[in-house]
Amino acid sequence: MKLPFMPETWSMFLPVLAGGWLLLLAGAHWGIWFLIFLGVVVLVIAALILNFFRDFERSPEKGLKANQVLSPADGKVVIVKKATEKFYLKKPALHIAIFMNPLNNHVQRAPFDGKVLKKIYHEGEFMAAYEDKADLVNEQAHLVVELKGKGKAKGKMVIKQIAGFLCRRVVTTAKAGDSIQRGKRIGRILLGSRVDVFMPVSFKSNVKVGDQVKAGVTVLGEF
Repeated sequence: MKLPFMPETWSMFLPVLAGGWLLLLAGAHWGIWFLIFLGVVVLVIAALILNFFRDFERSPEKGLKANQVLSPADGKVVIVKKATEKFYLKKPALHIAIFMNPLNNHVQRAPFDGKVLKKIYHEGEFMAAYEDKADLVNEQAHLVVELKGKGKAKGKMVIKQIAGFLCRRVVTTAKAGDSIQRGKRIGRILLGSRVDVFMPVSFKSNVKVGDQVKAGVTVLGEF
């Protein structure tokens, strides 16, 4: 049975857990309260790591319509505006950005059905993910997707997984040539980050800045 955690969980969680227990045992053995306190702090960090790497199954609410688009990430909506996507679409699009804090689930899911045309990775900086310039300078991975709906194309969207101040790794499981399905996993980002999606201008958003959304559950809008 697959445990509901990301593959990277155990290589990070188990050493921290072991370190916390060793500090507690050493503190109790020698009667050093500082070691006991430090052990408790390390165990709390281990619990936070386990919480961060959770990866439970998700499904949208009943009654989802064929033309509705789901959120690609958990977190807070920080941008909803029309803007030109300069790298791939090279034309006006609806830009929606979602900021994830360390307590959010960090697994990304496909907003809509489609075929991945390109997968691009960019090295970069680690500016705080909620900053406006983060989508230009931070480490990130991009998926260019041809949207599919009822047998015909609806245009293209771009999904950007953007590293944050704490994040040091972006994982994109979808690759060029893959078909992606609305609500299914497409990747993950480790430790604080942001996901941007650029939709065709015909897309009508149901969310606004400040809204809390959930990957594969919250409806962002519809065509």
